[in-house]
Amino acid sequence: MNVPCSIRSRIAELPASRNYRVSFGSFLFTALLAALFFLSSCSSSVPVLSGSREPDSLAEVSKRDFVSASLQCAKGEYSGAVERYGKLLKVQPENAAIHYALSKAWAGLGVLDSARRYSEQSVVLNSGNKYYAGFLAALAHQMHDYGRGADLYRKLSVMEPGSAEPLSNLVVEYILADQPEKALAVLQEMLALDPKDEATLIQMLLLQIKLTHYQDAIGTLTALVRHGDGKDKLRLTLGELYLQTKQYDLSSRTFRELLKENPGFIPGWLALFEVSVQSGNHPAFLDDLNRFFDTNQVSLRQKIDFARLFLVRSSRESSFSEPTLVMIDEIIRRHPGIGHVYALRGIAYMQKQDVAAAAIDFRRALLLEPGAVEIWEEFITASLIQKEFLEAGKALLKAKKRFPAMTLRLKVLESELLFQTGKIKKAALLLEPVVRSKQAQKEKKLYLQACTTLAFCYDALGYGEKSISLYETILLLVPDNILMMNNLAYVLAQQGKELPLARELAMKAVAAEPANAGYLDTLGWVLFRMGEYQHAREVLEKAMELNPFEAEIAGHLGHVYEKLGNTVKSLEMKEKSRHLKAK
Repeated sequence: MNVPCSIRSRIAELPASRNYRVSFGSFLFTALLAALFFLSSCSSSVPVLSGSREPDSLAEVSKRDFVSASLQCAKGEYSGAVERYGKLLKVQPENAAIHYALSKAWAGLGVLDSARRYSEQSVVLNSGNKYYAGFLAALAHQMHDYGRGADLYRKLSVMEPGSAEPLSNLVVEYILADQPEKALAVLQEMLALDPKDEATLIQMLLLQIKLTHYQDAIGTLTALVRHGDGKDKLRLTLGELYLQTKQYDLSSRTFRELLKENPGFIPGWLALFEVSVQSGNHPAFLDDLNRFFDTNQVSLRQKIDFARLFLVRSSRESSFSEPTLVMIDEIIRRHPGIGHVYALRGIAYMQKQDVAAAAIDFRRALLLEPGAVEIWEEFITASLIQKEFLEAGKALLKAKKRFPAMTLRLKVLESELLFQTGKIKKAALLLEPVVRSKQAQKEKKLYLQACTTLAFCYDALGYGEKSISLYETILLLVPDNILMMNNLAYVLAQQGKELPLARELAMKAVAAEPANAGYLDTLGWVLFRMGEYQHAREVLEKAMELNPFEAEIAGHLGHVYEKLGNTVKSLEMKEKSRHLKAK
């Protein structure tokens, strides 16, 4: 889970200037003060006579070296500082301040292992110093040791009771350590310090939703709505949580109250319809739909776009199919002269595989908006699916006259018409420049359609190498396309090439659709080509049971029986294949 942005981020580099992470400026000031006191017990008390000079004491030398090292750190001369601090540490190995200073110098050099070692020792020697503990916590975080970081921030929270800073950092460590429940408990502590803190409430809400603590999240959201700004979005989320927990009445009530105050809030309408669709409450859907279309706060364009959103949703979830049609019907009833709305309904019918109804709507749309090339494309597609090739041809001619430049999709549709009407070579010649064009390659769906039809053309023309190349291209773009796996396996078998790969592809296709006779036929033929005649017979007999009227399956089975020495069955299957082909 991403760390909520409201939790203040960690230091990107060490050292840094935050609480517990003293900057070199403040560290220098602290170090200079320390230099005056941390060795003061070693200072000489012998008075200095006028005109004479006693040699410097060890304490005085140490003070100067410490100050010099600190100045080097301040100027970014970390290597020199490390050397000076190291010498000081040999004299006073139990001095926590020197360990801490040396740790900061190593951090300045980016040598985090060494920085961590001396930082740990500074905390051992002076466990009550919050700066030492804070710097070590930052190092642990930088080194992805979130468990150690969490221990230290918990310790800091005890040192500074009532401070949200260490608790906020502790939340981050627990999240990064994948301990969201512990992070949630710390957020509760923070909320006890300030029950109205919006940042803490939002962080808590995100974790509660992540952990599916939906009822707790509802309580948190209620508090946010009560105390926070941006209440429309908060109430929208509250309603969605009610929906998630199947509290449909509370969900719809929340959305309706929101829309009563802000009837132009499109996400609220979308969420409200979601409730009635998910709960299967058709009367509520119709009632809300009428209120939606009656409101002047939503423009006609927005209402049509709303229907488009539902149409996209219905392509993924069948429960939205009927509501989508009802919504589009209502727009047509209120605004009958908009061609694109008829086209929307045509697409909805296509998704329901009611191609005849779709074609009627596309024809109506063309009467209203004949200049919309996308509607021509949809109508031609519907005609091809229905095998109404004459209708499709007429529409293509009209479209080509109206759009002389001819869109790529129209070219692909024309090639499909040529292929399906047996003009395979013409289809291939039309498609080859389309597949090579950079524009087509940018439109993945169109490019795949063109490649697929061209591969079928090459299969029919006997250009095995070319079709293999295209099938491989398609599978690179859509690795889980079962039909392309099957087709590539069959062509490889026909060519007698890469038979182990062909077998693997054919088995994947059969595993995906075990009752598909065509896929079983491909697998059986691959096995035959590999010399596994008994296994091939079993697979092909199953294919024949599923589709006893497919000439190719009968022909393949005839070849298998021949290899197994069953002459009678071989002749029977070959004769059946010839009969089915003739028929």
